[in-house]
Amino acid sequence: MKLSAEFVFESGEAEKIYMSVLPELNDAFSDRSLVGLSLEADGRLVLTVRAEDAVSMRSALNTWFRLIQIAQEVSELTAAAQ
Repeated sequence: MKLSAEFVFESGEAEKIYMSVLPELNDAFSDRSLVGLSLEADGRLVLTVRAEDAVSMRSALNTWFRLIQIAQEVSELTAAAQ
């Protein structure tokens, strides 16, 4: 893969976010990109994206940023409702 990016998310809800989006890793969104997601021991969520070109990189990043954002928002809403 020609392009790569790594993003680290620090959140008190990192484990919940990780568990929420983990099933999405089983679905191949594109043959031109690879996505990795890990939960570090210190509670940080690490997103790694590798892609063949800028278009597939942008597409993968948009998809995963949105998935993580939605998981964060749902986690916050459920915590506030309790």
